[in-house]
Amino acid sequence: MISRRGVTATEQTIDGRTLAGYAAVYGQDSRTIVENGRQFVERIAPGAFNETLSSGGDVKLYYNHDTAMPLARTKSGTLTLKSDRNGLAFSAALPETTLGNDVRALIERGDLTGEMSFGFIVQQDSWNKDRTERLVKRAQLLEVSIVQDAAYPQTSSSLRSVSAAYLDAANLRLALHFRRMADHVR
Repeated sequence: MISRRGVTATEQTIDGRTLAGYAAVYGQDSRTIVENGRQFVERIAPGAFNETLSSGGDVKLYYNHDTAMPLARTKSGTLTLKSDRNGLAFSAALPETTLGNDVRALIERGDLTGEMSFGFIVQQDSWNKDRTERLVKRAQLLEVSIVQDAAYPQTSSSLRSVSAAYLDAANLRLALHFRRMADHVR
């Protein structure tokens, strides 16, 4: 079964047509997910998508998980993905199409807040004793999407200049670092 979850993304590039950020953030709680009649909170383990990335699998960027609304893909080189200690980083060149222009305009207006989501097939996971929390340890990544409402509230992306993108990415990394430090103190 294909699962879809929302996650973190960040900023845009030189000509304002590059969407970049995090499509997934490691170790962060999702909103409550209801799947197969079960309610649970989910976390993605660091490196959960590494097999997909190292195999060169063709991952696509969609609008709202709609396969009829493609924006980029790894096979064509218009989407790049990289796993780092914070999550699944991505960069995508938005096409000069009606859809690409619409997505860009919706982000600029704030109608799309830049929340990201991802579609995957779980290959290895673990659950807490009462099966209300799941850790996805390994998954086949199929797609990433810019969405209206993501399962992971930490997600965001926007269209900005390259320098703003670097600053925002650095600020996100610092915020995640401080959050993790606070969690370890508790």
